[in-house]
Amino acid sequence: MNDASESGESLPAGEWLFEEAAAALSRHLGPGVGELRIERLVVGVFATGVRLSDGRGGVAYTPPELVARASRRILRGGLRRVRGLAALDVVMGREAGPFAPVVRLAALNALSVPVLESLARDGGDGEGEAFAPLVADRRVCMVGAMVPLIKRLLRLGPAALAVADRKAETLAEVAGCSIVDLDRLDEALAACQTAVFTGASIANDSLPGLLAAVSPGAAVAVAGPTAGFIPDPLFDRGVTLVATTVVTDADEALDILAEGGGLYPLFGRCLRKVNLLRPGPFPDRG
Repeated sequence: MNDASESGESLPAGEWLFEEAAAALSRHLGPGVGELRIERLVVGVFATGVRLSDGRGGVAYTPPELVARASRRILRGGLRRVRGLAALDVVMGREAGPFAPVVRLAALNALSVPVLESLARDGGDGEGEAFAPLVADRRVCMVGAMVPLIKRLLRLGPAALAVADRKAETLAEVAGCSIVDLDRLDEALAACQTAVFTGASIANDSLPGLLAAVSPGAAVAVAGPTAGFIPDPLFDRGVTLVATTVVTDADEALDILAEGGGLYPLFGRCLRKVNLLRPGPFPDRG
């Protein structure tokens, strides 16, 4: 099982996401979504961002492994400019360039902003109200050591919180929870009542496998800015909660990314946290 932290390895995201999300966007927003173009693209040190012709923006994590692979493509030449391309075409994988996986995610997130704004519950301090019923007195397994989120989840009083992550240096910052050996991750996910996956599980396409390892009665949350797209593909796969963000100031966000700031400096400045809950009954305790 692959680790799926926001700062973990990334492989091109599965076409299932882009195809289903593009279809859902067309249903929600109509044919006008196809007219929006990318006006600005920044592939930063730690994150990628785009601004569309309607002024909206989207961001996604840029894994260093993707940068290494992209550098080999750049050396072979043939780099095409993304600016001016139809954003929906980019989402569908047409001429997105050597950084295609993360550019496609950022463009998808930008196109999704109107839908998220119409569906979302305000994130407030991030996760308290939305996460509470998924965490309090429940056995929680989190894949990806997103340390600020771990601290908030611990304050909600889980019966147990187990965390899996490939990076030893990140796990060294984790306190108050148990560490799951990656070789036993499937076992931990099958035993939990709530699973929490960070947005990089989207980028490396490990999410379908992670979901398959969770028991049918468990709740599932996907968290992080990288998951800031129309939630239909995730809801259709049983995800209960998407705790993500929308970009409130695309130019400021891209300016920060262009200076190597990464995602964390965007919070409270040009990102707003939002919570998306799947319609229907809340999952039982598994």
